[in-house]
Amino acid sequence: MRKPGSRRPKASNKERDFEAEAAYADSIFRTGLGDIEGAVAALERALEWKPTYAPAILSMGSVEYQRGRKAEGRKLFLSLLSLPEKTTDLAEIIDEAGDFLIQSREYKDGLALYRDAVVKFPDVAALHQGLGCCAGHEGFYDEALAASDRALELEPGNQKFVNDLGWTLFLAGRFADAEKVLERAVSMDPTDGLARENLRICRTKIPKRRRKKSGA
Repeated sequence: MRKPGSRRPKASNKERDFEAEAAYADSIFRTGLGDIEGAVAALERALEWKPTYAPAILSMGSVEYQRGRKAEGRKLFLSLLSLPEKTTDLAEIIDEAGDFLIQSREYKDGLALYRDAVVKFPDVAALHQGLGCCAGHEGFYDEALAASDRALELEPGNQKFVNDLGWTLFLAGRFADAEKVLERAVSMDPTDGLARENLRICRTKIPKRRRKKSGA
């Protein structure tokens, strides 16, 4: 079997696109059947046909991280940033890669990805939100707060972004400010258990006397 990125026989762009999409669809089908080995082989075929096929890059990057081959996974994820902006769903795919890194607690790699992503797509709020999350976990609180503010500037009604800003303020040690923002997040969606829990944790850091004066 050829390695991903190796040359296939000459084919038109349309043919390469078709073969890559077909192989990617096969990988999804095989994953559903529990055939992980077959799914990975299908992803490799997709990248053989079209090394710049973003959905396959995303999936193969995730596989590499899960295999413990972080350097290879990081290289694949970062390669998404070099694709043309007109690539279908590119901003969303980059954010999916970032979400994977956040869920895997690979915040350093996520920070590198999101820092360049917001330069490429400055008006995509989710990318700023991802940057804020990773920067906060890495201790870059000023950067995290600036990113969270930018996300809310782009989507002021997004309750999850409000919650994220509140938690970033908490991580930065600004407990009183965090409490106000988290109260707003809870009021926007009282059913959000994460926002309620974040507020509860935040209040444990604020002296009871001060909270009584504020009516909390």
